[in-house]
Amino acid sequence: MHETDLAMEESPRVKDLQKVLFGGKRFGNHVDEVSPGLFLGDMSAANDRYTVWKLGITHVLNAAHGSRCSEGSRRYYGDGVHYYGVPADDSPTFDLSPYFFPCAEFIRHALCTAGGKAAVLVHCAAGVSRSAALLLSYSMICHACTLTDAILKVKERRWIFPNKGFLKQLCALQVKLRQPYYLVQRGMKMWARKGKKKEYLTVKDLQNILDTCKLRLGQIDEVWPNIYIGNVSVAQTKTALVRLGITHVLNAAHSKKGSIGNQGFYGKDFEYCGIPADDSTHFDLDVYFRPAADFIHKGLKAPHGKVLVHCIMGMSRSSTLVLAYLMIYRHLPLERALQRLVKKRAIYPNRNFLALLLDLDLQLSSKNNSSCQIL
Repeated sequence: MHETDLAMEESPRVKDLQKVLFGGKRFGNHVDEVSPGLFLGDMSAANDRYTVWKLGITHVLNAAHGSRCSEGSRRYYGDGVHYYGVPADDSPTFDLSPYFFPCAEFIRHALCTAGGKAAVLVHCAAGVSRSAALLLSYSMICHACTLTDAILKVKERRWIFPNKGFLKQLCALQVKLRQPYYLVQRGMKMWARKGKKKEYLTVKDLQNILDTCKLRLGQIDEVWPNIYIGNVSVAQTKTALVRLGITHVLNAAHSKKGSIGNQGFYGKDFEYCGIPADDSTHFDLDVYFRPAADFIHKGLKAPHGKVLVHCIMGMSRSSTLVLAYLMIYRHLPLERALQRLVKKRAIYPNRNFLALLLDLDLQLSSKNNSSCQIL
């Protein structure tokens, strides 16, 4: 099958795509500019902050976030670089598809909102499989390329070879994008119907919602049925917890100064979960979103279950974890979840946590869209 024939196919076969990928000269530097302002590279380039600075990189998309030898994080690059991490394994069984739309939006938003001055580095370990798959999905979603066309365009600048599992997922994406629903919605909040641009939530928008709260900060408040947010003082007063009927305690300031909570402190009367989070602009709290949400959900399912989520003040770390729970288990968009909470308690997650919640909101909305059936 010729490459031109492949480009006309609605869903090419993986075997045919592999033939296209095998063809041509195998070349690639540590990093290559595959289209204006868009770079594809390996971990060596991404971990070299001098190279990142010299290339003028403003945004980094790390498809190997959290893996061995990957130093990438918001803290590593600092405030001068926007960072987005995807904890993907380069395995045919790893489902990379939930990240296609969030990553495409991250790249599109970067290239469209910086006045032509943005430069995006997409990388993994070798810059061949995980990162290449995400870059290909961006071309398909944002530029309406077929998968084959996207591969051929990237191959002009760099040799790539996504694994077989990723190629299958990209083939499925091509079929999905040709369905009427996706032709209108593009699978994410990029454009509203009739081509009218839709506004995106920003950290500033979330802060404006937080600023509408006129409540005084108390020691403890019930913010959702049987879910309480409180400070460390009330959390360490077991008589108060017994009086309220608390059965589960989630401590977002575990082992921090002023917090003595642990399972030994609470004994058999309470089930305890400790998260050693810092209330800082660099702490990656998002790795605890799912475990915290699972703990809260489990607590509410228990007989007469009531959950206290606390940190030191009961404003930032603890409220962020409750918002993540409402988004993951109650399927509330971030904006609605935030509006609900500020009516119950004076909360104020820091800017970093708000940005992490925006990432979660985008991931969940993309996942929900991809699971919608065409009626």
